[in-house]
Amino acid sequence: MDYLFDRIEKILARLKIAKCVFFFFDYDGTLTPIVSHPEKAILSEETKAFLLALKKNPKFLLAIVSGRSLRDIRRLVGLKKIYYIGNHGLEIFTPKNGTKQLVPKEVFHELVRIRNRLNSQMKDIEGVIIEDKGSILTIHYRNVDPRQVPPVLMALKQEIKGSKTPLCLGFGKMVFEIRPQSTANKGTAVLELLNQVDQDGVLPLYIGDDQTDEDAFRVLNRRGITIFVGLSGNSSAQYYVNDLFEVYQFLKMVQEEFR
Repeated sequence: MDYLFDRIEKILARLKIAKCVFFFFDYDGTLTPIVSHPEKAILSEETKAFLLALKKNPKFLLAIVSGRSLRDIRRLVGLKKIYYIGNHGLEIFTPKNGTKQLVPKEVFHELVRIRNRLNSQMKDIEGVIIEDKGSILTIHYRNVDPRQVPPVLMALKQEIKGSKTPLCLGFGKMVFEIRPQSTANKGTAVLELLNQVDQDGVLPLYIGDDQTDEDAFRVLNRRGITIFVGLSGNSSAQYYVNDLFEVYQFLKMVQEEFR
């Protein structure tokens, strides 16, 4: 990966010559800091103003791509007439077609059953948070004693093994997830949105920090601009920035360039 600001003139030049730029942003760790409790990840007024400015520019399209549920991410961002992808690509919202769910109904019922069992099993584990996102169960262990994490993981594996509905285990930043087995991910969801717009001259630009963003990086690298948030490491993105502050800097530069 190259450091974004070492190639900033090249990147801004690509944005200028594009007929349309489709911005895709991850939420947690990209637009907001990673926090101890999910409900505390609030979009700053400055960042929301940047997103609103992008939305108002006719040259740009805007999508928020998150591991959060579609309902949650739409509530947190609060911008209408933009695109949203929730639950790592299992839910898609478009201004024209509304919400699309890619999960069978029986999965929802099975995850409720598992959620209730896990709540009972882990009631004495301090710091664990079991978040029901509808089509995914997310277990946060950031505040859990490290010695208690292996038993938590073992309990999840046992629930997946005993489920009559095909499920799989997912991993993120200090979270485990029980997910339906599906080929849908952030990459497939991004491609679906691109297929819905006029692709002639559309340049996708994706910024994310999570392992699940790698699916989007891989499918977009040959046709767009991909940016990883964090110290340069094992990512398939083309560029990286060090932290959220540099994401803000980049957005500010784009805003000033296209006033």
